[in-house]
Amino acid sequence: MEKVNKELVLKIIEREKQRLDNLSVFGGFNSFLSNWLTQQYSQGAQEALSSLLENLEDYDSLALEEKRKLLQDIEEKLKSLSGDDGGDDLSAESTVGPPLEKKKNLSTPVRYIKGVGPALEKKLDRLGIKTVEDLLFFFPRYYRDRGEVKPISRLRGEGWETIQGVVTSQSRVATRRGPLLKITIGDGTGKANLVCFNRNYLAKILRKGVKVQVSGNFRWSFGNWEVADFDYQAMNREDSNWDRIVPIYSLTEGLSLKKLQSIIDYALDNFLGEVEEILPPSLVTKHNFLPKRVAIEELHRPSRSSVGELNSRRSRAHLAIIFEEFLLFALSLKIRRQELAIYEVPPCVSDSALVKKFLARLPFTLTSAQERVVKEINEDLVSGRLMNRLVQGDVGSGKTLVALIAALQVIDSGRQVAFMVPTEILAEQHYNRFKDLLSSLGVRVGLLKGGTNKEKKELIEEIKKGEIDLVIGTHALIEENITFPRLGLTIVDEQHRFGVLQRAKLKEKASIPHLLVMTATPIPRTLALTLYGDLDISVVDEKPAGRKPVTTLYFSLKERFKAYNRVRKQIEEGRQAFVVCPAIEESEAEISNVTEVTELLRSSWLSDFRIEMIHGRLPSREKEEIMERFSRGDIDVLVATSVIEVGIDIPNASVMVIENAERFGLAQLHQLRGRIGRGEAAGLCILLAEAHTEEARRRMEIMVSTDDGFRIAEEDLRLRGPGEFYGVRQHGVPEFHLADPFEDWSILERANEEARFILDEDPELKREENRLLKREINRRFGRYLEFGEVS
Repeated sequence: MEKVNKELVLKIIEREKQRLDNLSVFGGFNSFLSNWLTQQYSQGAQEALSSLLENLEDYDSLALEEKRKLLQDIEEKLKSLSGDDGGDDLSAESTVGPPLEKKKNLSTPVRYIKGVGPALEKKLDRLGIKTVEDLLFFFPRYYRDRGEVKPISRLRGEGWETIQGVVTSQSRVATRRGPLLKITIGDGTGKANLVCFNRNYLAKILRKGVKVQVSGNFRWSFGNWEVADFDYQAMNREDSNWDRIVPIYSLTEGLSLKKLQSIIDYALDNFLGEVEEILPPSLVTKHNFLPKRVAIEELHRPSRSSVGELNSRRSRAHLAIIFEEFLLFALSLKIRRQELAIYEVPPCVSDSALVKKFLARLPFTLTSAQERVVKEINEDLVSGRLMNRLVQGDVGSGKTLVALIAALQVIDSGRQVAFMVPTEILAEQHYNRFKDLLSSLGVRVGLLKGGTNKEKKELIEEIKKGEIDLVIGTHALIEENITFPRLGLTIVDEQHRFGVLQRAKLKEKASIPHLLVMTATPIPRTLALTLYGDLDISVVDEKPAGRKPVTTLYFSLKERFKAYNRVRKQIEEGRQAFVVCPAIEESEAEISNVTEVTELLRSSWLSDFRIEMIHGRLPSREKEEIMERFSRGDIDVLVATSVIEVGIDIPNASVMVIENAERFGLAQLHQLRGRIGRGEAAGLCILLAEAHTEEARRRMEIMVSTDDGFRIAEEDLRLRGPGEFYGVRQHGVPEFHLADPFEDWSILERANEEARFILDEDPELKREENRLLKREINRRFGRYLEFGEVS
């Protein structure tokens, strides 16, 4: 068994406490823990654990409460077996205890680092820095170029400039907030004043006669050069050089850049040697990567990279670390896929009577794309293997119907289905629609929302008894007190709003259910294959017959009257309208907000009509009530934020005005536009924008010229790159220190290819050159793997 530290074991125990099924680790939790305890601790410590070890052997036969008690006892015993307080006899291989005195390792808590006391430890904790490893991998946000040192007489007051001189005087200037320290520097060509806001300590450091280099944003003020935003370095006779490129880190209140840099420097000087080269030597040579230790030091202390390479994340140091993180991620997904492929589940019925009845009652036929994807899902469900499938489809392509058919096939096989959506509004809408469609078929549908009330408690009890076939909900579905006795399928709508962690948590509700993920955010296939490497991919690339195209117009904000004249005409014809704003209320930025636009429309262009507003800050009950009224036709115009972006379906809403459309990404604009034109009337989308830049104008032109979501996705990727295109970052993607799946997708693709080559030749990573890869996958991504660690 690879060495596993106690912290990870405690996490595994915590996971088993949630499951109590002996499956939290591949090969059995009790077998793993027994082996670890006997290898980790000396004979004396094992004697203290003897009764617990005996109970572990009988773990499968214990009642649930007995399992909980045993896990609690083991947890407490492990915590007491700590060298921190002179605990029981431990083996020489133990990794617990105060590490600095015994041996250096990357799991050393930061409190053992020189200069880190309890107060500083709390500040570092706020940044997610708990161990030496966290510190070494806490990389800069960006890099600042101090520029060449120039004489004071040649300062220009443009950008970041650097001077070198001698402190000639200090003074205190009276201000409303008290005395302000000013330090004057001269270099023989001129003088410059350092304005030291909240930096009175500099009076002791930069005394008269001290030689100093200063870099900052200088400005000419009342006949003198001044700088308030500056870095400095006091120089001694032996050291007349300083680093031209300055790493800039994320900080927290009470933690200065200099202090954080000094702690990172200490970690580099004392612990960098403990970092292991994870990548096989052949890969390092093939891609000309810097050795890992060199790359880490280069990112913190740049000496061989330009500031341009560093800030574009394309230095050799960046490439080495990003590639390694992606390779581990890609390998973990492929290993998970391998494990899923051999995991057997009872096949679903292949010729579902329930599905046939449902399809016979539909007033339309499926599109050929829907039929193709239904067939692919059916093949998964009847195979006896676990389904893990991503269904991509443009807005209005009928993905939800495809998912519902899959749900009915699973329900007809005697199992439950959990349908997870990103907003309560959408959950309510799905519930009402599904209940109408399915109640006559005998399918029991439940709606689970956040909060606590009597109805929710009763529903949870019904779910637990298996009396609900299809449960629709938001994050409430992954609450720990909800148990599905026979969950057969999990459907996750709009995957970019959830993530790997939430997905995994929902899967823990059953032995292992099938998974169907739906997204209307078009993802380039190559990126989807790597980012969702554990999922098969289907594409619904055809819209239902009769779905009318949406016409899109673009006006400047000064031409608002043109937009709302068209809205008035549509409402007079019996239609309803959406007006979308980027903000809820007035802010410093001069952008349209829901509150003001609602008042403006009520008092001017649309004063004759019924107007309401909706946004994310309203209570859930109030949002539901407003959407119900809008759905019934009791509201003519709904002024909203992008809360209506996902899944809202009001067939009579045929027109939408998007205020300050330049504030939204192309993909989000397309999602919003997809809310209209879902009924008999053709849709009209009007973009009101202040498109002052070429990019903004280009985005408006693309929206006017096409309603093809995949083409829009390609254009947005070309214009702004993947990170901007997705708008909402991928929540729950296993944490990377440096890599970003959207910014660095080309490296992700390369790493994915290498992962495939490695597993083709060594499926279980048993070769010596892959040994460290295997260990690191278990350490970093073990909790995301379906069955625990790689055996």
